[in-house]
Parts: sequence; structure tokens; C-alpha cells
Amino acid sequence: MAPPFRKRKPQGLSTQQQKKPKQKQRPPQLSNDAPLDISSLYETIVVDFEHRFHSTHAASSSFVSTEQVWNTLGRIHAETNKEGITNEERANATDRFSQASEIFAVLVTRDDRCSLDFVNDASLFSKVTETVLQPMLSNANNDESAGYWYSLSTMVHFCDKVWMQAQTNATLISPDLMLHAGASLAIWYWMPERRRTLELKQRDLEMDYEKAISGLDKDKTPMVIFVVEALLRLLQGNQLKMHGDKMSTTDNDDDDNEDDNDTDEASLHLHQWIFVHRALEILIDVLGITQSQRRVSVYLQSMHFCLQCRLVLGVSTFSKAEENMFLAQQLLERIDKLLKQYPVVHSTSRGHDKQYVSLSSTEQQALYHARASILQKLCHRYYAELVPDLVYAGVGLLCRSSTFVRNALGGLQDSQLLELLHKMRLVDVTTGHSELYSRDFLLSVLEEYIVMPPDAIQQLTSFPLYPTKSILWDPTKIPPSLASMLPASRVLSVPKLSSATFLSFLDYLSRNFELSRLESAYEIRSDLVDAVRRLRPLARQSMLQDDNYNPVTKITTEFTGWAKMALELTAIESDNKIKIIKVAKPLLGQKHPEKVIAEIAIDLKPCSDYLRAEWDALGEHDVIFLLSVDASRMSGMGAPLLSEYHLQHGSHHRWENDKDRRVPDEDDSTFPNRFGVTLVRGCMILQVKDENGNVLSEPGSGAPVGNKRFLRVALDPSQYHADKNSPAGTSMYDSLNLVVRRRGAENNFKAVLETIRGLMIGMGSIDRVVPLWLQKVLLGHDPSAASYKSGILRDHDISATTDMPKAGVQLDFGDTFVSENHLRDSFAGDQVVVDGNGETASQSATESRKNYRIRFSDVDGKRVAHVESYAFPESERGNTVAFTPVQVEAIRSGLSPGLSVVVGPPGTGKTDVAVQIIASLYHSFPTQRTVIITHSNAALNDIFQKVTARGDVDERYLLRLGSGERDLQVDSSHDFTKAGRVAYSLHRRSHLLEQVQQLSESLGLSGRAERGSDGSPSYTCETAAYFYENHIARRIRLFDRQASKLKDTTSDVCSIFPFASYFKLNETSLTVEKATDLFGKLKTLFTELAEYRPLELLRNQRQRTDYLLLHQARVVAMTCTHAAIARSHLLDLGFEYDNVVIEEAGQMTEIETFIPLLLQMGITGHGSSRLKRISFMGDHNQLPPVIKNMTFATYSSLDQSMFSRLIKLGVPHIQLDKQGRARPEIAALYSWRYKNLGNLELVSESEEYRAANAGFVHTFQVINVEDFQGKGESAPTPYFFQNIGEAEYAVALFQYMVLIGYPTESISILTTYNGQRELICDILAQRCGPGTPLAGVRPHAVSTVDQYQGQQNNYIILSLVRTEKIGHLRDIRRLVVAVSRARLGLYVLCRQELFASHYDLRRTFDQFADKPNQLQLLSGEMYPTERKVDDAVDKEQVYQVDDASDLGSVVFQMQEDLLNNQVQE
Repeated sequence: MAPPFRKRKPQGLSTQQQKKPKQKQRPPQLSNDAPLDISSLYETIVVDFEHRFHSTHAASSSFVSTEQVWNTLGRIHAETNKEGITNEERANATDRFSQASEIFAVLVTRDDRCSLDFVNDASLFSKVTETVLQPMLSNANNDESAGYWYSLSTMVHFCDKVWMQAQTNATLISPDLMLHAGASLAIWYWMPERRRTLELKQRDLEMDYEKAISGLDKDKTPMVIFVVEALLRLLQGNQLKMHGDKMSTTDNDDDDNEDDNDTDEASLHLHQWIFVHRALEILIDVLGITQSQRRVSVYLQSMHFCLQCRLVLGVSTFSKAEENMFLAQQLLERIDKLLKQYPVVHSTSRGHDKQYVSLSSTEQQALYHARASILQKLCHRYYAELVPDLVYAGVGLLCRSSTFVRNALGGLQDSQLLELLHKMRLVDVTTGHSELYSRDFLLSVLEEYIVMPPDAIQQLTSFPLYPTKSILWDPTKIPPSLASMLPASRVLSVPKLSSATFLSFLDYLSRNFELSRLESAYEIRSDLVDAVRRLRPLARQSMLQDDNYNPVTKITTEFTGWAKMALELTAIESDNKIKIIKVAKPLLGQKHPEKVIAEIAIDLKPCSDYLRAEWDALGEHDVIFLLSVDASRMSGMGAPLLSEYHLQHGSHHRWENDKDRRVPDEDDSTFPNRFGVTLVRGCMILQVKDENGNVLSEPGSGAPVGNKRFLRVALDPSQYHADKNSPAGTSMYDSLNLVVRRRGAENNFKAVLETIRGLMIGMGSIDRVVPLWLQKVLLGHDPSAASYKSGILRDHDISATTDMPKAGVQLDFGDTFVSENHLRDSFAGDQVVVDGNGETASQSATESRKNYRIRFSDVDGKRVAHVESYAFPESERGNTVAFTPVQVEAIRSGLSPGLSVVVGPPGTGKTDVAVQIIASLYHSFPTQRTVIITHSNAALNDIFQKVTARGDVDERYLLRLGSGERDLQVDSSHDFTKAGRVAYSLHRRSHLLEQVQQLSESLGLSGRAERGSDGSPSYTCETAAYFYENHIARRIRLFDRQASKLKDTTSDVCSIFPFASYFKLNETSLTVEKATDLFGKLKTLFTELAEYRPLELLRNQRQRTDYLLLHQARVVAMTCTHAAIARSHLLDLGFEYDNVVIEEAGQMTEIETFIPLLLQMGITGHGSSRLKRISFMGDHNQLPPVIKNMTFATYSSLDQSMFSRLIKLGVPHIQLDKQGRARPEIAALYSWRYKNLGNLELVSESEEYRAANAGFVHTFQVINVEDFQGKGESAPTPYFFQNIGEAEYAVALFQYMVLIGYPTESISILTTYNGQRELICDILAQRCGPGTPLAGVRPHAVSTVDQYQGQQNNYIILSLVRTEKIGHLRDIRRLVVAVSRARLGLYVLCRQELFASHYDLRRTFDQFADKPNQLQLLSGEMYPTERKVDDAVDKEQVYQVDDASDLGSVVFQMQEDLLNNQVQE
């Protein structure tokens, strides 16, 4: 049916006539060689800064170069040092320098590419240090203004950022950068001389040191040294105390007459605090990188840095310390932990300067015992009579008790104590400052040196895994997600994953453990806040009478609202809503109970059937949270205003739009007081029963009886032990009155944390499981060590990996190549020798297809492929994809031992490559097991469907684990769940035994009388094995002897063939070759039956599934989430595997990628491992892992995947270079993000792609949507963005496409926000609801861009929602995903002016510029159309849509015509 367009002249057919969006004026382009003044800097950068500040890949340097900025900084700084200028002129110059420094920080620290320029160009960094940094450092003692400290903080942050970026390419690090970052041995020049001499001698580094300091300008202090000295000078000069009321954090930027001398001597102004935080941050960062850690840690220990700072700052406690002070204490504790947990110990072999990191408990104990022994020997030699208790005490006592050490040294005078520490080279009295050493300081130095810190691993074993109220709402532990609520310095006391390298696996795991714990706590807090807020607790007061009839007031908490994820607890006994059933005794060596079991009850009577089913779905191992909500303690206050929060906390910005905004409940630390939340405890479900005591949590349980459910739960033993010893005791559990559940996909935090903790406790297992050739790569120390081309891997000790093939062996590519010509084209640059023929293709067009094995070698510098062909099984479908040469190289990498990293841009077939690798490994290595890991169930199902569709992988060897296993849609009558595999195996066993029964009957060995009463076969797998040995094998041997006597092997042997009756060969001729094939079928039958024999012995369903997992499955698939949950069970079973294929690796966090490598125990013996091949497949240019707390994503880089980190490190990788998904013009919207991404011939020559989009003038178009009824973007709740105009437009466009014949399954509607998705669904329910012409019609998907990653459809309608700010589409990776989902048509609804003016999005939106920004439809055309993309369009048929209302009226008229036609028919 043709659309009834109004007749009017088409508009917008040319770029001259179309309506252009109003473009914002760009700042003027500037010369690269001229320094700028401040006004030019602000005109060039600050004006445009608003649109680029939050961009993930900002490109500010396109407007102004970093070189221009540092030239300006140097010139302004020189003005501040001119002689004869007034104080006012100097203050103005200093203020301008601070402003320019801030701009410099924006250019460098907010732009990874800019900071990377300083790494790649050593001279550029040297110029910055000479022009800006050194003048600033040399003027340190003369300039103590706020502007100076702010400028210095900026430069510290700059050096920190550049050093962190430098780790991605260590070969380009300049000596100047290494010196400033502390990675050079030359920084030891600033150590105390006697300590330096000792350290150099112990490490045998005297010659290296002399070489390092040769040519060193000793008058120029490196940044890391200056930071330490300036920090100590600042803190000790102010003599800060722990009393927060003496701290001044007032931002005095507006005070031109600020003078430090006017402030209290025991206070720091804001910019000094910013410097303190930045200084401690850079020290933490350099201590977390191997290159700088081994130098800086020795220097800091020689300076007793942590001790000096701690004596001034104190230690972090829960006392009311001022916020800046408390943050500094926390940062200092991190430095102290790094110094103690990763001590640098001298090596015993010359020149290696070996660094022993993450010492074991035994090694750490030996280290401190040796130190205590030295102390005892010196005291025995010089002060034996004065300190006899210390001399004759055990070293264990000295290393354990600081009190004993202090008391034992009481016999020494201050001078003698100083002399003792001088002899131990802990202090140096030759400097002439011995009077500065107090006795308390000297004793503290000695304690720090010999008293062993608590074992971090032992502390970890007793650490509660469930977050409590004190953690959930503590802003110092869980930072707010809102950027404007961060501290003034933007420094946080949380670990970072931004460094490309790690000190050790303990360092790697400890960072991930803490960040995972805090991120999960933030997510839990958000869920709890949402549930409590929806329940609306209310205090209800009632008058009762006691036993003496006296009136008693009772206040109870009632919940007046409703929440689908929360229910009120029901009393079990009297008024108790929780009953402690069992408290097991502690295990040996532990203080907390082994386990604590409790029982709670809930009532499902108020729940609907759907909600009741969700609560009944709770089962074993699910985690729930118990809350105590006391409405009588509710403050009744609303969330604080952001403006008040900024004033109270000294935030770095006081945004104008925050005047009337309140702190989001998810980030509000006062939420418990506002809603009366007094207690939060987590627990794990063990069992669920109904009112009749029926266990519902077991598989196969019947329908539940009644409304009540009794949940037996396991509380956290460590938390219970702490609660028991608290003043309130375990009576606090009596106040619990609420249970909150969470979505299963988001509730795996406990399994992840337990896994990480288990790995940290048993660090030795990593060496056994992770191959040595992979360990250095994962830690970032040797990026190319694991590549299949690596010489390190070729020289790897084969015995260190079980069944590791030798380098240069033949690789079985199987059916990778569809023909010999395809094979030769895949190695066009190499010499290819196929079965001895190295010239041309020997395979004729009519010859059957073959499989190939290839061995590669180098002959005279040229690679030669020695190819051996073998028969392709005609009965199998096999591979049908003609892989490109780059895809073939990726397959070769996946088949070769080592690490394969494959970057797959959208539509380049990385899933097909993964499937081919899996199938080839299956056929090439029958004794090996391959594990498939993906991030989403959809991707895992996609891989599994393609594997099964090949037809050459036996179903019985496939197993799918996890909650999404039942969503698997394959062409099979069996499911691939564990239970489904058992059912399939039992069914297959029955079928094969029937064949055995028929075989026996054909031989006259049994008859129908031997069958069961139901006609079932009389054989079992065991008796079938006896039958084969006694009857079948004997007859085969007899036939072989008779056939060997025949002179003509082609003669008919049917007369002597023993199984002619079974195979029904009575009237058929039979050759020896055919008989041999039939014998093979019989052997296969009995061989398969032998695999099912254990199922006859195992009667328990779980035992059977575990058996299939361990002994039969060769391809095991699961998500990374399920891998973390199932790891402990897999280890208990003794699960083993040889190969890992990880798809969607770019969407997994570091730890989600690491855990699947450790699903087995490994082989006893250091360095031995079973893993042979690890394949990572993903795309780091698409969306990263989803992290809900944006602070963790931006500051800690928790959203960095291992895949992207390895790419940054320079790990050899293969990028697929041909896309076959989208039309070339649509692919051009995102192909610029990839290097040399081209198109397959398919997308240019196929009829599907050559055909135009029916009813549309253009195949892709940006449609500018103005305010609808005066309204643009809106947010009913925070971050729940909607746009009614775009939603109406999207639904109307979908209706139009359906009405002209488009299949609904070929259309998807995508948006960038959940709020818009909900709005579109609501409008669809109205426009296509009951009673409408399109009732029940829905698109294939209505989804967010993030959720749709990894999927595609022919036609995409995309709504970008925002009209005021870019929002999270500023991340170019999200835009790449958004525009790469469409194959044939893409229609983008947005405010074009907003998005087209953003720098990072411009490369994509510029490609829409040659098309009108109003939708152009083609009248009278129905789907499908014969019109081609290149055909000219009749202008008279073009209809240009004004807005959503216009399109809506068109759709309405089309529906009216449809109804009229139906009535007439």
C-alpha cells in the first residue's frame, strides 16, 4: 500500500537548499611556533573546553599545541622572577601562571594522546622540564603562594600522567623522564651517603651507579625527589595535628591579598592540600611500577618517609579528622603498605639487581629475623651490659613486639641509641643534624625496621565479603559517582589499574580485589537505596497496655510502599524474625566460627503471580541482604543540595547548575539517617522450604504449598564474630526486618571476591596453572613473549607445559580452506607447496574438496608453506566461509601454541574465526579440551549455534554451563545443558543398545524372548562389551584370515561376511574395502557405548553431570560470570583443559578475563602448566566493561579490559581488515576508527546490498528533531533521560516501515538511555496496542546501544535523546557501536547541531552532511523494491517530513487506508 503523501514540491535534495544546523564558532587556528598570551589561550581552549572536557578521546591539541602552552608557561614564569617588579605585578603574573598551568593540565592529563606525545618525543618532555619545571623547582624556597602550590600540583600531575602513559611503550621512555619518575639509579644520589653505599654494595651496583650519575646535573632536582623534599618540608613546617577544627580548607582564590603569614601556623590552605594529595598520589603510582619501584622504594625507606609523615599527619581512624587530612592519611597508608608488602631485597648474583616482590610469609619472616639478628649482634658487641634482655631474647619476640623493643632499649641513653642506629645505617649523624632526632623518632625508626607487620594474607582470610552499613555509606571508602562531588584535588585513596604493568600477581590480584569489592558495594548500595526508597518506611505509634494495665507507647515501622526486590521479614518464633540455628566451632588457627546458619521467613501473599515466581526462583547459593529499618530514627530531611555539599566539602567546582540540584540518593552518605537504616548484613541461601517443609531449592521439586517461604541462610562467619564481640552483641540481629534480593546477573560478587581471595592465599597455584611464557605478558613485563612468532616461546622448555607441541610442527587447518585456490590466495606472499606441487593449483574444479595440514618454514628468508591434503568428509557440512588472508592468519595464530590476540572490528567475522579455531582444535587434538568464554549469553549462544551448525562436532562432546544455557537455539532435538546432556546420553545409550540387541538377534545369539517386558534390549553397556569381545571381534578376525587368502581383493566377499543379515546385504555384492568400513561402524558403536557405561553405575544426577563434564565433554562453554561462580566446584572435581577461547574480551574487566585462565588446579611442580593456547577476541574500539560508579571507571580505570591493556602494551595482535556486515557507505561511519578497514566484495556486489531501501530516498540519514510541543530532553528521575519527540518519531518511522511491507524482525530501535527505551516501549504499546491496525506488531528489539553490542539487524532506528549536553555519547566507542549495528539502513534521530559540533563525533557526523537533515521518503514504493541504490530518484515522488507530527499524520492516513481496504475486501 503506497503512503498517501501530500503533494508538494520536494525540498532538501541538494546541499545548497537543505537546512543547515547552526554551527558554533570555532576558536581561531593558531601558529605552532608562537607563544600565546593568556587571553589567546582562553579564547582557543577554554571557550571550546566545555565540549571536550569529558571526552574519552579528547583532541584538544588540534586547536592548540602542547608546545605552545609550555612556551607560554615558561614566558609567564620568567616574568614572575624579573627583578624590580612590584608585588602586585608578581602576584598577577603568578596568577596567570596558575591559569596557564591549569590549561596545560587539561591538554595533557585529560588527553591520553597528548600525554603520549611526551613519551614518544623525548625532546618535548625535556623542553617542558627545562622551560617550566626546573624554574619552578629552583624557586621553591622563594615562592610559597597559593598560585605556586597549585602550579606545582599541576606539574606533579603532569609528570605522573606522562609516566603512567610511558608504560605502554617502554622502549620510547627518555632518560629525562626516567630520572624525574624515579626509574633511574641516579636518584640515589640524593640518598644519605652511608645508606647509599650500603645499598650499592649489597646489590653490586657501584659501577652502574657511577655510570648513571655521569653527566648528571646535580643542581637540578628530579621531580620525584623534589616532591618528597617539598612534602616533608611543608608538613614539618606546619606541624599539623589530628584536630580537624584547626584545619583551614577555605578556597581563597578570590582573595588577591592572600598571605600565608596571616594564616594559622598549624594550617594548610586548599592548594597546599592539593599538592599534598598529588604528591602522595605520584609516589603511589611510581611505587606500583616495576621500573621506578625498585629505585624509589629504597630512597623512601632511607629517608624514613612514611614515618616522618605519620608523625605529622597521624594515622587514619574513624575519628573526626578533617577531610583533607583524612585523605592524606589514607594515601600515606597505601605507600607504607607498598613499601612493606613489596620490599626490595638485594640479589646474590652480580649485576642483576633482582627485585623480589610479594614475599611469602616465610621469606618475610626470614627478612625481619635477619634484621633483628643484626641488631642483637651490634648490641652484644657494644652495649651488652646495658640491654641484656634484647641481646638474649629470641628474634621472634623482637620482630613481634614493639613494646618489648622499646622497653629493652630503655638502658641506652639518647646519644647511644643514635649511635646504634648510625651503626645500622638507619640514620646518618655525619650530616650534622643529629640534634633533630628525638628519642621517640629513633625508636620508631628501629621498630619500623625490625617489627614485622601483620601478614596481609592472614588478615584477608578473616575479611568479611558482604558490605556493611559502615562501608556502604562511607564516602572515604566508596567515592561518589558524580564528578563534581570528588575532592578538590581529584585524588582518591583507591587502587588504580591504569598502569600497564604490575609488580606481581599478588599486586595484580590485590588491586582487583579491592576495586571489585568497592564497585560491588556501590552497586549493592544503589539496589538497597532503590528498595528502601520505594518501600517508604513510616513510624507508626500505638498505645498498648502492659501486664499492670499501664499505658505503653509502642513505635513500629510500617512500609507503606512497594518494591519488587524487597519484602518484609515474617516472624518465625514470637516476634523474632531471624533464628540462629548453628554456630560451628572455629577451625584450627582461626578465631571466627567455621559457619553460621540462620533461618528467616517471608510471606508472598501480597505478591502477584509473576512476582511470586521470581521470589520462588531463589535457590541455593543466591545472595540476599537483610536490613534493619527503624522509621523512628528517620531524620525526615531531604538529600542535601549539591551547592551545600560543595561548600561543606571544599569541592573543586561550584557548578552554577548545581544550585537547585540535590545529591543523588545513591551518593548521599546521609541516606541511612534519612530513612532509618541501622543495620545491613549479607547472607547466602542454602535451602528454601514451603509451609509443608518441602525443599523448593532442589531440582525437580513440586509446586510450593502456601504463601510462606522459609529460607535457611549462611551468614558471614567473620562478620558474625565481629558482631558478637561488639558492644551490642548478636542482639542487633533481632532488629532485622527487611530482605532485599538482587538480579542474578549482578549478584555474583561473592563468587568473584572468594575466587580472588583464594588465588591470593594460594599464590603458588598461579605458577602451576598460568604458563611461564604467559606470566610476563599478563604482568606487562614482556609484551611479545607469548606470541606464536616469539623466539621466547619457540625456545620455551617443552616439558614445562604438558603435551606442548614443538615449534615448527604441522598445523591441521582442517576445512579452513574451501579450495586449493583459496589456500594459495590466503598465502599469496609465500611459497605454497601442496602435496609436492609448488607451482599452480593441482585441484581441478570437479575434484572433491580437501582438508589441509600445513607446516611453515623459512627458506632463504622467505616463508614456505608445506601443505599436505587429506580427504574432506562428504557427509559433513563443515566450514563454508572463504576466510580472508588476515582471518587465516588469525586462525593460524589460534591453532599455534601461545597467546593469540585478534581485534575484530564490527562485521569482520571474528565469531567465524573463533568457531573455526574451536572446530580445528577439536579435530586436531582429540585428547584436549577447549573452554569457550564470553561476556554475554547471547554471544555464547551465537558461537555454540555456529559450532553445532557445522555438523562435524559430535553433540555428545559439547556442554554448555550457566544460567543462559536454556536460551540456546540450535538445530537439534536435545539441549546442551548438563541435565540435557545426561538425558541425551541416556537416550543415545538406549538407541545403541537396541542396535546391539538387533545385532545379537541377527547372529542367532538371542531372540525376542530375551528382551524386557516392554520390548527393551536385554543388554547393558557392560554386557555389550563382553558381547563384542566374545562374538564380534572373534568373527572379524575370522573374516580377516579368510579374506587374506583371496587373490582378488575386489571380488565379492558377501558369502563370508559374518554380519550380512544385520546390514541387510543378502542380495548385494561386497568388497573387502566396503566390509572394512562396516567393521569400523561396529567398532564405533561399541566404543561409544563404552563411554556411557559409567552412567549405569552413577545413579545420582549430579554425579552423572560431573562425569560428563570431566570425562566426555571436549568443548565446554560458559560466560565469564559463571566461570567465577563455578570455579571452586570445577577445582574440587579436578577439571582440566588445554585451550581457552575468550570472545568479547574487550567487554570483560581485568579479573573477569583472568579467572577463566585459572579453572584448573594445575600440575605439581613450579613452572609446569597444562594451558597451551589462549585466544583473546574482541574490539577495544567498542564499548568497554560496564562500571556503574564512573569514578572507578575514570580514576581507577576499572573499565579497562585486559584485552585493551595488552593492545596498549604492544602485544602482537591481528586486526581483521574486511567487513561484510554493512553497506560501504554505512561502514564508512565507523571504519575511520580502524586502520585499513575495508569491505568484502559481498557488500558491494550482492543483490541485497545493491538494492535501495524501499520508501526511503537515502540508505542512511541524520534526522534533526526539534523540541516536540516545546520540550526536548527530560529526566523524570536522575539519569533517566527521555525525549518524547524522538520517541514519537521512532515509533512513527517503525510504523511507516511496517505499513509499506518491511518485516518486523528486520527492524530494531536503539537508544542511548534506558529512560528513552522505556518511553519507546510505552508508545509502541499505545500505537500498536489492541484495537489498532498494527495490534501486536513489535520490532525485533527495542534496546539500548550498550545492551545491543554484539548484535545486528538490517535496519536500525537510532535515538540519541540528548538536546542540551552530549551525555555519555561523548565516548566515541559508544558511537562506534551505535552506528555499526545496521546492515542496510540507519536512521539517526537527534539534535544535529549538538552532536555535529562535538569534535570527537565530527568524523562520523560530517559524513551525514551531504544529505538533508529532514527525513526524505519516496511516495508509492513498497518493500521489496527493484530500485537500486545508484538509481536516480524522481523528485516528484520525494516527500520531506517536517517533524514527528508530520510523519505521524502520514502513518495515520496509511492506517486509515489499510482499514478501508480491509472493509472493502
